[in-house]
Formats: sequence, structure tokens, C-alpha cells
Amino acid sequence: MRVYIVSHLHKPGIKEGGGGVSTYTFAKAFREQGHEVIIVSEPEEIDKRSDVVWHQNIKNIERTVRICKKFSLPLIATVNSNVTCCTGAHITNESKYGTPCTSCSFIGAFNCLLFNKRNQNRSGSLKLQMRKLSFVAAPLYLRNMKMRIRALNECDAVVCCSPTLKELLELSGVHNNIYVIPSPIEKIFLSYSGERLFDERVALFCGSPSWIKGAHLAAEAVSKIDGLKLVFSRNIKGKIGEYIKRILGDRIIICEVPYKDMPKLYYSAYVTLFASIWFEPLGRVWAESCMCGTPVVAFKGRGGASDYLKHEETALLSDYDVDEYAEQIKRLFEDEALYKKISRNAREYAKKNFSADVIAKKYEKVFEEVLERK
Repeated sequence: MRVYIVSHLHKPGIKEGGGGVSTYTFAKAFREQGHEVIIVSEPEEIDKRSDVVWHQNIKNIERTVRICKKFSLPLIATVNSNVTCCTGAHITNESKYGTPCTSCSFIGAFNCLLFNKRNQNRSGSLKLQMRKLSFVAAPLYLRNMKMRIRALNECDAVVCCSPTLKELLELSGVHNNIYVIPSPIEKIFLSYSGERLFDERVALFCGSPSWIKGAHLAAEAVSKIDGLKLVFSRNIKGKIGEYIKRILGDRIIICEVPYKDMPKLYYSAYVTLFASIWFEPLGRVWAESCMCGTPVVAFKGRGGASDYLKHEETALLSDYDVDEYAEQIKRLFEDEALYKKISRNAREYAKKNFSADVIAKKYEKVFEEVLERK
């Protein structure tokens, strides 16, 4: 099968960000299955002789739809972000845990863009500029959102990476045939080199240390556990960085490593904190951690880990309460039997459900169904 993958995040030889990593991993797995895979950044690069066009990372989906219609090519779109929300989060900023919002309006979009906490790490002048632009941006964001929903309904199939994301797409008017297939995780996360980066048992926070990722909540929870240190895979800065430094002091470790060394970071940690407060489409961090057998503590009810992991079986899940979240972390340090059980179960679950070869076969079935209908 000749497959053209369209992804604006594709950079030859570079793997960075969840979308970019997924595109690379998908392509590698499909090639290993014997398919010819060509990745392009722009829809206009699609060859009319391709068997299937696979659009990833929603940007430019309207252009891809036009090209595929022109050449009568089957088109499958993978959605791995909140394209049905103007700020891409489906939460508003009324509390430190965020307030769920599953529908968008002009007033709602305007308020979210004006008071968006995702801008809190920007400089004062840039933040003011962003607020001024919100007057113009709100209608543009809404227009783009509606255009993308319309484009998704014109695809031959839509795949999203979680049950929660499917629900949000349906609520926003995507009535196409929606399949749920998680993003793939590379085999490198199954291999342990034996090297440990830390001499003590530490908690790990991977990804952007931002408000929607719950970096402040992870830090607050760790601050309630005597002596526990929190490792960040990226530097912490801005207001949220100042807050984290204030409550944790010298219990912060910054350990930035290239993507190829991420398994080493997971294997060196005792527990991974997945504290997102937004409607996480998937969140590779928890899946990668499970693949390494490092237990995850996550919040429940807003997608991500809670869509796939089961409390006390493959993870520990908490309501949106920092005290309860801290208690769940403590359980892993105090109950060795529970720790080993979750570590073992999570690793086996991840191998069976998130391995790239498993995911590639699920996509093959979708492609075959689409080609049969064509």
C-alpha cells in the first residue's frame, strides 16, 4: 500500500512534540509492515498515484480535502488535539483546577483568549498584545474551528486518539465515522539500559511545566510529602516557575534530555505525575511511563490517562483535589506490593495496546475498510 502522510509538524530527522513524534512513529511502523510511506508537509505535495492519504495534526486539513477530491483519493484524518475549542483546552480559568467547557461561542472564545492562563508565562508586553489581539482573534478562531469540523465531515474516515476526544468531536458536530485508536509508543521504551540518573526515589513531571499541564498541582502535591523531590524534563520559568520554586525550594531537579534518552528518565523515576487539568486528547507521557513500568498518578474525568487506565490496576487516579492526589502518590511509596502490581500491569497493558506495531495493524484495518467502501 502506498500511503501519503500529510503533517505540517514533519521535520526530516527531527522528533519533537507529541504530534511530530507520533508522525515519525506511525511512518516507521507502517514501513515495517511492508507499506510504502511518504511524509509531506504540504497537501500540494500529495501524489495522485497514492492509495491512501492520511492527514495528521489538523492544520491544513481543508487543503488536503480539496486535493483528495480533485484526484478522487481516499482520505483518513487523525485528530490528536482539541480542534473543537478555540484555545485547544476545553476548560476555562475560574479555578486552579480549571472549569470544564465543552461548547464554544463568540463570547466564550473572547473571554478565554482574553484571560487565557496559557499566556501567563509570556512577557508583560506580549501578554498585553495578546489581549488586544483577542478582539480580532475570537471570530477568526471560531471560523477556523467550524471550517475544520466541516472538513472532517468530508473525509472518508476520522480517527481520534481517545474516547473523550471522540465525544468532544461528536458534540461539536463531527458526524463522520469516528474510530478511536491511541497514538503509538516506540519500542525503545521497553528497553532498560540499567543506568539510573538519580540515587534517590523521585517523582517525575514530563512535558511543558504549564498551567494546563497541571505543573502547579504536581508541585503542590509533592510539597506535602516530606523529602520527595520533583524532576522536570524541561526548565521551569515565568510565573508558574516562580510559584513552583517558592513552594518546593531545593527539592526541584531539572533534567532535560533528548527524546532518545527519555526511556532512561522514566526508568530512573519512581513515579510519574500526570496532572493535566485540560481535556487531554491523549498525553504521551503517561503511556510512555507505563511502557517503562513506572507507575502513573493522574487525575480522572478529563481524558488522557483516565480514558485508558484503571484505578489500582494500571495506575492510581485522583479526583481534582491536591490533598487526595498527594495521598495517592504516598501510597506508592508506602505499599510495595501495590507498587509492583501497578508497575507490572501498566507495562503489560501498554505493550498490548500502545506498541507501534499493534497500532499500525489497527490503522491497516481502517484503511482497508475505507478502500472497500471506495
